[in-house]
Amino acid sequence: MSQRGIESPIAARVVNALGRPAVRLWLQTAEMSDPLLPRPEHPDRREPPAHNDDRVLLVGNGATVGYGVLSHELSLAGHLGRQISQLTERATHVSVVADGSMTAGSAAATLAKLDLSPYDGVVLTLGVNEALSLTSVDRWRRELDVLLGSIRRTMPRLRVFMVAIPPMNSITPIPTFVEWITAGHVRALNRALAETCGRFERLTYLPFAPPPAVDVGRYRSTDTYRDWSSLISNDVASWLVADCAEDD
Repeated sequence: MSQRGIESPIAARVVNALGRPAVRLWLQTAEMSDPLLPRPEHPDRREPPAHNDDRVLLVGNGATVGYGVLSHELSLAGHLGRQISQLTERATHVSVVADGSMTAGSAAATLAKLDLSPYDGVVLTLGVNEALSLTSVDRWRRELDVLLGSIRRTMPRLRVFMVAIPPMNSITPIPTFVEWITAGHVRALNRALAETCGRFERLTYLPFAPPPAVDVGRYRSTDTYRDWSSLISNDVASWLVADCAEDD
């Protein structure tokens, strides 16, 4: 069956039901679940920003966790802050709330406990766990509605960026059968994500499709995080300049 064929709703449900045990078995045996993989300390212990810095909160799983490096200065957060600063010509601090098991549903509970008022923008990297667990598109939509609706009710002026789910082979080399099963599902989840973002004000969907992984397993280099950040930083910087034209 072609990828186009499995993206019909009925065919996708059948493929997901049959493929879920195989993907789960791979996850249990792959480096994806290795608790000893190097990663930065969580929660983020870096110094808080000065009052006149642009302040960005990076929340999510996957790329946000920083697998493969031991400091957020070398991870996505550090590169994102430096690249945004170069583009805005203002100081930028990126704080991190990361959890490898985070989903859209658990992110809502996590953000509900945080004070978002100090931040000029929030960048969310979610969906990798939903893609690998073949979570239904309907459930994904419901949990996104709860998450984004909660942010809008509590912080209506906060700029939010939803980063698309990357192709699974950009995260780590994966078996052909896992790539075949997950590729169509990632596209379906991203379509739902883009549609959901379109229904909320001050919420931006950011496409994110890095090339296939070249690092070994999950031991990513800081160069990989730099390249990933470059796919996000331009859009975030543009909105920060527009929203925060002058330091207050």
